[in-house]
Amino acid sequence: MSRPTQPKRRSDRPKLAIVFSGGGARGAYEAGVIKYLREDLAGDLGGHIGIDIICGTSVGALHACFLASLADIPGQQGKLAVQRWEELVLEEIVSFGIKDFIRLPRLLLGRAQVQEMESGERRLPGVIQTKNLEKLVRRMMPWTGIRRNLEAGHMESLAISATDIASGKTVVFVDSEKPVPPWSADPHVRALPVRIGPRQCLASAAIPLLFPAVEVNERFYCDGGLRQNTPLSPALRLGADKVLVVALMNEKERSAPVDLVSPTSSPGAAFLIGKILNAFLLDHLDYDLHRMRRLNDLMRAIEELGDEKLKARVRQLTTGGRCSPYKIVEEKVLAPSVDLGKLAAEFVRSGRFKGSGGGAGIRMLRRLATDAGDEADLLSYIMFDGNFAMELAQIGYEDTRRRHDELCRFLVDCVEKE
Repeated sequence: MSRPTQPKRRSDRPKLAIVFSGGGARGAYEAGVIKYLREDLAGDLGGHIGIDIICGTSVGALHACFLASLADIPGQQGKLAVQRWEELVLEEIVSFGIKDFIRLPRLLLGRAQVQEMESGERRLPGVIQTKNLEKLVRRMMPWTGIRRNLEAGHMESLAISATDIASGKTVVFVDSEKPVPPWSADPHVRALPVRIGPRQCLASAAIPLLFPAVEVNERFYCDGGLRQNTPLSPALRLGADKVLVVALMNEKERSAPVDLVSPTSSPGAAFLIGKILNAFLLDHLDYDLHRMRRLNDLMRAIEELGDEKLKARVRQLTTGGRCSPYKIVEEKVLAPSVDLGKLAAEFVRSGRFKGSGGGAGIRMLRRLATDAGDEADLLSYIMFDGNFAMELAQIGYEDTRRRHDELCRFLVDCVEKE
């Protein structure tokens, strides 16, 4: 791959968006992708790609905020992202046991009491106690860097998605130096201009039932993946010309037909909870991509006809309440080459935990792995262990490396001028 001789200024190049998906502890895969993009790929392209729009939901919101807060030092983002994940010790980050899971029926029936935190914040409780994880999120990145980097022009917009529990609507928190454009006509989705901080990020990452729901401005929010697990739409509404999507389910998982449980089988609790979470956090990525590709085909056909009146009429019809008419948007999707649920089950059974591997929570994970067999989706959401994260990050790195030439062609005109 030849290096570009003249990297383009921000105003001269396509507007690039990166979109991170949700999936709890599976997110370590995204860290590996970031590492390859910011180190190896940047070296071959002759400079860092300029990322204008950063979007994420759930754990993807965490990575979106991470990139935004460190946008002024892109060369260090990959190393730091992987390092943060590899430092995790499960028994020090989250706590859970039999008593915590016994509370699940109360949560499902809506009988849980609002928890008053020492900081004055309020929570709707979950099965897993995440106090230490929340502390880690608050200190793992320079949160004030988001606003500083927006003002300095290192990026244009940051958007993270959460679900408003009371209304069931998706709320897209948008932090941008530019006015937030007209949003969706869908009454179930709205954009909210804010200064994004740890509370919005934690709200987006609050996996239903498992993690406590977070209060923001007197409203409780949980995982944005309930309705928008891969926030492709915000990237398009914020004006992206190209979109790089990082998914956390491989293509086989996303496209596989639903298998009915045999009447003779007896799936355990871990299996069922994992499948419920998959249903809650159902990834609509393929539907969104299919719709966008159909629109791209339509716009290309109109361009090929060369009829200016037709073009003007199409622009008029498609603009509506949008900030701009439809346009051709290029995309690439990076997704795991392996089933991360099966990988989690194999990891737990092997006992390769970073910590001592003791405690009631670890013992319970082992039982869950046995209960779920190879269908251990639940474990892949809650396995915040450094050694497991190291494996996922390496898979993300290698999956991205295998797409090297393809990514170079896709991103070569997005290299930023120093």
